[in-house]
Amino acid sequence: MRKFGKVITVIILSTLLGIPLTILSLWYQNPPGCNRFCSREPCPLSACIGGESLTAGFPFPILHDDNAGSPVHGWGRIGVEDIQNLNLGAFLLNVFIYGVIIVMLFAITKSIFKSVKRSIGLG
Repeated sequence: MRKFGKVITVIILSTLLGIPLTILSLWYQNPPGCNRFCSREPCPLSACIGGESLTAGFPFPILHDDNAGSPVHGWGRIGVEDIQNLNLGAFLLNVFIYGVIIVMLFAITKSIFKSVKRSIGLG
């Protein structure tokens, strides 16, 4: 039963650390550098071309800019009003992926410390 408790603890901690990393991944926006909406060519470098959907999140897009639901000044930007377009499945998948990465990094670090400890004769 003790092993089961450790597994549950690892799952909870990796999830709690995966959620903030997923939220931080919202800074990754595709197409990059899109700060406003552009309806006709030629568009400035920092504008999204009409029909392109601005998305945010990595590795899977979590939010999509909805020009129809956003105020005019929010077109071509991910804002608070776009939370209604939250893709919950992609959010949970990103949390899972970041959680697995955290667990892997912890396991690798732990094994390196064990190896170093053994090699210098402390354990």
